[in-house]
Amino acid sequence: MQTEEEKLEGISIEEEKKIKKISTIVMIAIIVIGLLITLDILLVSKAHVGPFLAIRTKVYDDGGTKEYYGLGYKVIKYNQKIGRRDTIIGSWSIKYDTTPTNYTLEDLAFSIINDNNNHIDEFIRLTGTIKKVDKSNKTLTLTYEDADGKYNLTVKAEVISETFKFNKNAPVSIIGIVNKYDNKTITISNAFAE
Repeated sequence: MQTEEEKLEGISIEEEKKIKKISTIVMIAIIVIGLLITLDILLVSKAHVGPFLAIRTKVYDDGGTKEYYGLGYKVIKYNQKIGRRDTIIGSWSIKYDTTPTNYTLEDLAFSIINDNNNHIDEFIRLTGTIKKVDKSNKTLTLTYEDADGKYNLTVKAEVISETFKFNKNAPVSIIGIVNKYDNKTITISNAFAE
């Protein structure tokens, strides 16, 4: 039983130890949960696997796009039959969006230089003329060259297609995700061409 002095002081030593134990356990749990969420986000964004700690809430009838909700984040794994095939991660407010930004080859070259935008991870539809066809790697190359050389641009599109029937100097429309920009060369992965 507590004496009058202990009651006046407030918390007993035993109660203080219990509070410290509980607060330590709570802090460790918060740190572990935070690390697990961070690891899940990194695995989705860098290794393109998962998410493991998020719940699938919706499957779209577009080829199999899936939407996941996690603690404070949302993942959309696009898998359209013809269109978007990438994974995006963000806050719960990100929206399902399968509308590409439209560019001609010339517009894209000007945008990169004038707007200082390399368009990485952007879903685009690009129209132009085929300059090179690599059937073994299923790659189409488009080039834009201006007189001064300031706006020169090469686009390499890695095409997903059962039949790869494209001809040099033919017009083409490419839909895909820009995944690399290096030395005036853009690479579009998981592209569809028509």
